[in-house]
Amino acid sequence: MMEKMEKLAELLRNQRRSWGIHIFRAGRETSPEQYLEIYRETPGGRSLVGSLSQEEEKFVFRYDPDYRAEPISAFPDLAKEYRSEELWPFFSVRIPPIEREDMREAIAARNIKSDQPIELLGKVAKFSVTNPYEFQLNNDNDA
Repeated sequence: MMEKMEKLAELLRNQRRSWGIHIFRAGRETSPEQYLEIYRETPGGRSLVGSLSQEEEKFVFRYDPDYRAEPISAFPDLAKEYRSEELWPFFSVRIPPIEREDMREAIAARNIKSDQPIELLGKVAKFSVTNPYEFQLNNDNDA
């Protein structure tokens, strides 16, 4: 059973690569004070949904305790803390391919390291026309 799961995981990684989606792994140097806040417009106004951080060589997603609206489909349990060595596709698909010239220019202009997905999400992938979530770095003075 474990061997089948590993093969399936490898097939999914290969599929993401073929789509131009970079696979980010936790464990690279990162600032523990920096995390990504995820917001969404709700009938009551702009709501903090949760946060994405990197802790102990894992990405960690947790919902804000006050968030009560519909959960993100990739994270169905509002009470659960999600941990992974690889950044979930929900986040990684928001980062344009790093190999693109416009992305290289944006990364250089903002002085971002290309292996820092939390910073990339907060500085070059804040908004998306394909989903209602907005990303913001907790310590972003330009927000």
